[in-house]
Parts: sequence; C-alpha cells; structure tokens
Amino acid sequence: QQPIRLAVASDCFILGYPFGIQHSHFPIWKRASVASEPQIQIGRRPYFFADTASRPGMSGSPVILRQENSFTSVDGGLQLGTGTVTRFIGIYSGREGAGDELLAQLGIVWHAEVLGPIVSAGRPGTTD
Repeated sequence: QQPIRLAVASDCFILGYPFGIQHSHFPIWKRASVASEPQIQIGRRPYFFADTASRPGMSGSPVILRQENSFTSVDGGLQLGTGTVTRFIGIYSGREGAGDELLAQLGIVWHAEVLGPIVSAGRPGTTD
C-alpha cells in the first residue's frame, strides 16, 4: 500500500454511534475534514482537529481517510487510479466546545501511530 498524504481539507470519516444510533448494528459514518495541519502537534500533543458535527457516542471511534479514484502520496505526487483508497488515520476523542452548540465544532483526532505505544505501555493516557 502506498502511503497517503494527510493534509488540511482531506475528507475523513468518523465511524461511531452518535446518541447510540446505529444501522443494523453497523456504525454511522460522520463526514469530517482535516481542519488543522496534521503534521504540527497541538500543544505538543500528537493530535489534529477535524471539522465535523460530532455528537456524544463518537468518542473512541476510528477515523478513516477515504479518497476516490486518486490520492496524494506522501512525496506530494498525485496518484491516479480507479477505486477507493481507505486508511485508518486515528482515534476520535471528543471535541472542543462540546458544552456549547454555537462554538466551533472541532473534533480531536489522535494520530494512529501513537496508539501502539499507549497500548504497549499499559498505562492509559501515556506514551512513555
């Protein structure tokens, strides 16, 4: 699999159960877009923001980057083809301004590569 370049405005999807809603036991795919520079850590933490109208029941959901018929590779080249390219890019953990519906709806997505060290350490919330 060729690595896909994650960039601002990339379409992504959060697969979860907003308000406990499901479809025949399958999750709901909430559309989002990458809203901050994914390579730049926020407050020295390995996450980025996604622009989405998420709701309770989405925390802990996988975030999937999905592109149809073409994608930008890590080296910046445009790769043309047919079909869909899908990659796991992180875990959704809530949103900024969750207490007020009128605030920016920016979801927090932790990068996929930090999950291994967290699970291996056996200590929730730490990477060391």
